[in-house]
Amino acid sequence: MKSKNSSDIDLFTEEVSDCPFSAYKQIRESGRVYQEPRYGNYVLTHHNDIQSLKNDQVFDARHGVDPAGRFSEGTYPDINRTDPPRHAKMKAFLYKSFSPKAIQSWEDDIRKIFVEHFDNIACDNSEQSFDIVHHVCYPAPAAVICRMLGFSDDRREDFQRWSAALVERLGTDISEEQRNALIEMARFIRLKAEEKEKKPGKDLMTEIVFAEVDGEKLSREEVVANGVFFLAAGHETTANFLSNFIYQICTIPRLFESMQSDRSLLKSALEESLRLESPVQNICRTVKDDMSIDDKFILQDDRMMFSLGAGNRDPDVFECPEDFNLKRDNLNQHLAFGYGHHQCLGARLARLEGEIFANILLDRYEKIELAGDFERQPGNVMRGYKSLNIKCS
Repeated sequence: MKSKNSSDIDLFTEEVSDCPFSAYKQIRESGRVYQEPRYGNYVLTHHNDIQSLKNDQVFDARHGVDPAGRFSEGTYPDINRTDPPRHAKMKAFLYKSFSPKAIQSWEDDIRKIFVEHFDNIACDNSEQSFDIVHHVCYPAPAAVICRMLGFSDDRREDFQRWSAALVERLGTDISEEQRNALIEMARFIRLKAEEKEKKPGKDLMTEIVFAEVDGEKLSREEVVANGVFFLAAGHETTANFLSNFIYQICTIPRLFESMQSDRSLLKSALEESLRLESPVQNICRTVKDDMSIDDKFILQDDRMMFSLGAGNRDPDVFECPEDFNLKRDNLNQHLAFGYGHHQCLGARLARLEGEIFANILLDRYEKIELAGDFERQPGNVMRGYKSLNIKCS
């Protein structure tokens, strides 16, 4: 990589996506805004600048999070691609499914789901070696969001394939296989929406089907778009969060032992994991009107990329930002779940799943270590693992 004033850092190469943090540092040190060469997005890496996400007068979400900007005006937006005031109204009817009370009511069911997935891991007396992503990090959160949506999880492999297609095409060329997977996913959600219309349940999909904004029900296309979004985002982000955390347990000296001796450190460990390895690294917005940042003039309809992963390692906010520090006094300032109007609706759910996952690890195992190969998620939008083999004893 060239000097910090270089203008050709490509954030979308496999090498940079695999470990983007030195590139983030280089860009951050070169100024407040950087135009990446592949898609022409203006990249913000400073924590304070990323907080401008809350300003819906300047940025809008209509083209979604894809750095390639492939969402068009003609597509039907899910809640993540809707701006205020409609966004706030959509969030209001969904809030009852994600309120503190609602999420707390799911705790026992979520624990049972995670315990079942750990129980299904093939055991060999005191020593076990297995792919934690395949056995737990992906399927357990998928089962949770399916239960909340009112779906059976008997098509778990399809859910994972569809979600992978949705995520892996962000910032990369979409393949025919991925395109077909997304069409399958939309058809499945459409079918489920029709079922809920005929036979409503007490579930999230029913809420979406019968939701009203300004006295009008969502269009069928909006219902499908939101169903797709919640099915995919409802477990993809959490799966990345959990797989990043288990990798940190395996590679950061004495982290697991510290939590074993003092479980009050567990929540801090999870928040520090989110800060250091944000499961969502970058999100995009569209500029509403011409603007300037320092000496860069940015035009209406240009794309702005907010690098949450870079902001979470901003030394102006986090002392020694590359270190995993259980005693940080400002962990609540991390940006892992976004910021402003579009702060992740499911953050509370993901945190609860993280706590349950970590407690089961602490209850069952004395030692956890890497056991062979691992494979990272491709691209630079999401950060996590597709596979991660560990050995427990």
